[in-house]
Amino acid sequence: MRHKSAVHIAYLIDDSEVDLFIQKKFLELCTFAERIVTFSSPIKALETLQTISHNEIPSIIFLDLNMPLINGFEFLELINDLPGGISKKIKVVILSSSNSPSDKLRSEEFPNVIKFYSKPLNMEVLQSLNLALKPIH
Repeated sequence: MRHKSAVHIAYLIDDSEVDLFIQKKFLELCTFAERIVTFSSPIKALETLQTISHNEIPSIIFLDLNMPLINGFEFLELINDLPGGISKKIKVVILSSSNSPSDKLRSEEFPNVIKFYSKPLNMEVLQSLNLALKPIH
């Protein structure tokens, strides 16, 4: 029997279909979220976020930085323009191939960003996130 996840919906945003597939399978095996939605385009993710209902807001977004058209930092700026204060309800984890100290520092400027990790996801990352996502009573 699978245990109930603390995360209702997780988004994975990455322009690499291979990375999306691997990360989604890993999250499913670890029962990290009740539902995992993947986007190979940050623009499609933004369009979805603009039209979703309150109960469909993702608890967490795993976001790649290096993507064409709009990069991860531009995505982080654009989610602030979402209607209904949606951006305040979303936690973002940068999941990037970049280990650049300047990228890490820049990501800290965004209040939604709770962690910065290098790809790929692993069990240590998920355990750390589970602690960070636990509600405070």
